[in-house]
Amino acid sequence: MSRPPCIGIPFKKSPETDWVRPLRQYIARALQEDPDAYNSDCQVLQRMRQDMRGAKADETGRDIIYRYYSHLEALERRIRVGEHGVKMVFQ
Repeated sequence: MSRPPCIGIPFKKSPETDWVRPLRQYIARALQEDPDAYNSDCQVLQRMRQDMRGAKADETGRDIIYRYYSHLEALERRIRVGEHGVKMVFQ
């Protein structure tokens, strides 16, 4: 099967960002639950972000990026991000 022609777009550089601390703070404050109960889930999200940052321009890299963003979409439906939710600082 032949592939359609594609336009090469350079990857955006994404600095290292800590998801774990802000998520744990939000869980404790807003959900009033023990953040330790969600530690492994927070670590998985952090690992997925690190994997996404190093993804190559191939099908495997594309799948890594899609998987990360699908998890972000699911997280966005459950946890508010912004002024009154999880405060993330991106550089």
